[in-house]
Amino acid sequence: MQHYPDQRLIAKMTSIQREALLPEEAEGVVNISEGQAVDIRQVIARGNMPSRLVVVETQTELGKMPQETLRRLLLVRENQDKVSMGEPIAGKDRKRGRRVMSPIDGFVVGVSGSRILMREIPEYINLEAGVRGTVKTVYPGRGASIEATGAIVQGVWGNNRRLIAVMRFEPSSGGIEGLPLDTIDVTFRNEIVVTTRPLTAYMLQVAQLRSFGGLIAPSMDARLIDMVMEMSIAVMLTEGFGDARMSQAIVTMLQDLEGGQMTLDAYLPSRFVPRRPEAIFNRRADDTFAPPEIGQPLKRGMRVRVGRDPYMGYVGRVSDLTEQPVLLANGLRLMCAKVDFPNGESVQIPLANLELAGR
Repeated sequence: MQHYPDQRLIAKMTSIQREALLPEEAEGVVNISEGQAVDIRQVIARGNMPSRLVVVETQTELGKMPQETLRRLLLVRENQDKVSMGEPIAGKDRKRGRRVMSPIDGFVVGVSGSRILMREIPEYINLEAGVRGTVKTVYPGRGASIEATGAIVQGVWGNNRRLIAVMRFEPSSGGIEGLPLDTIDVTFRNEIVVTTRPLTAYMLQVAQLRSFGGLIAPSMDARLIDMVMEMSIAVMLTEGFGDARMSQAIVTMLQDLEGGQMTLDAYLPSRFVPRRPEAIFNRRADDTFAPPEIGQPLKRGMRVRVGRDPYMGYVGRVSDLTEQPVLLANGLRLMCAKVDFPNGESVQIPLANLELAGR
């Protein structure tokens, strides 16, 4: 019976094909063509999100009055004057007395009875390619599929933020916690910082105060999820929730790439979308690389990662697949694969504890 393990790529060099798309609800224009070479930060599409219509009740502040009287009390011109949240939009005097304040950043678009109608300022989106490569397919109004080569590390969880920035490791002495809470010091500002240790609330506070662009960490306590989801910083976990440390294979690979420009897509996993959070480094390939094998059964020679202790995070290659269940030290009999690790050790690992790691 064939076994189809989960796949989480960890590869120094592979063929990468990624889609860069505007949100489905956005109205956009794509400005590239198939076969065109694109750079990481090149804007391949522009679009805007539909703006929300907001109804503002005025009777509490101004009392009941005819529509035309309310219109004469407007302090801004309809469809012309941009107002910020908290600014007065209606009243007898802009600076004092009973006034109606804007609940949004936007424009007054009309008056209906005792209500003021406002529309939010549209959100404009400049969609960057995210990778350096060649356009394979253009999706009109949405974006494109781009093929590139480079290194990739796929994670387990992200907070749905995305950025392109330089990647660096935390200081070897003191780590993130040892950084001074001094916003004048611009070290790590707008950069992606890697820590090999579980995240703590204090580490997240330091990262926010010092304006990190992103964070890559092995794990964190699940109780920090709400805090991380509210942050503007992109956060990706490589191992999951708890107190796991980062896989040595990932640490070694990221150390080799330190100082390079990374595209960090801290995607928030969904069971309805077969996609993972990931970090990509564009690298030129001397040879042609085949794309990773997706949806393949486990077989000899495949590169795998162990997802459970005592070998959690280890990366090796399958040298044999058992035909009968193997008796393990814990007394269970399970179907296993013999995995050879770079340190020369060979271990029988239950199939359920393995995931494909790429070529």
